[in-house]
Amino acid sequence: MLSAQAKGQRVVGSYVYWSDRAIRQTAEDNGIELAGRARWTAGLAGGFVQVSRAAQERLTRNRVEEARRIEKGLGASVVTELTTPPRAAFVSLSGQVSFARVQLRYAKNPGALLHLQLHTGAGRRVDVCLFGSMDCVRGFGPWDDFEDGWTSSEMPAIEELLRAEGTAGTAWVEDEQYFSLEALKVALCQGSTGTDEEHADHPQTRGFTVGHHETCSVFAEVYSDVVLDPQRWSHHADDPLADADRIIVGRPLWVRTQHPDRAIRYTDLRIGVRRPARWWPYRLRVRPRRPAATNILDEASSRPPWGLHH
Repeated sequence: MLSAQAKGQRVVGSYVYWSDRAIRQTAEDNGIELAGRARWTAGLAGGFVQVSRAAQERLTRNRVEEARRIEKGLGASVVTELTTPPRAAFVSLSGQVSFARVQLRYAKNPGALLHLQLHTGAGRRVDVCLFGSMDCVRGFGPWDDFEDGWTSSEMPAIEELLRAEGTAGTAWVEDEQYFSLEALKVALCQGSTGTDEEHADHPQTRGFTVGHHETCSVFAEVYSDVVLDPQRWSHHADDPLADADRIIVGRPLWVRTQHPDRAIRYTDLRIGVRRPARWWPYRLRVRPRRPAATNILDEASSRPPWGLHH
């Protein structure tokens, strides 16, 4: 089933993640023309028919149309219902998207980790972990997170899985299930400084986390899509990985929301107030490097505001 955007219906909103590189590569690899076909004109000159390419007007870039062409051009390879068994090639999903920063060895710019947790109609949990670049993120900035807490020693292996687009395996002993679970662990536990219970339902208390948008449309290329063997993996009840079932790992092409102004910025939760509309003069103010992991929201109401509410 095509989304409203793929059907060409008018959808008001904003892209909070857009990867030109991933979109153009996908279009080129699949023979999809993003800007439409060239226009040609024919005329007579000196008794001969001359054909020339018509000059194109300079128009505002239409990202909605580019996204529609990609989604429509990929056709049946796009999975929209997660009841479809693995493995998906591309997914078009809707839900809450959380953003965090990750350190990638081979990237020149800070990496971004986007995470969605969804449930099928049958109640099965599906986690989607998408690795991209913070340069493609709109609405959040480098001042929205802090570096502290646990980081995964398996990131080099996860990076190899990403660089090989899911085909890596010769350099590592473990299999796809293992590294998919490790990718999910990074999404849910990176930046932890205490027990899982301390950070449960409070992602702002973990390092590297940036914020989330509650309702988004996400389009991504899939590198790995596995269903965990319940006989193989066991986690205690309070572990965020305890109910993990299906894990999809890939790269995001775009994320769009109809309400970009409703972004939940974790830096605001950490300092207890929301930024003023003109927040840029305050960026150089000194702030605590890391928040307390307990009762942060309760304490926030008693702190004096350093900016205006909006």
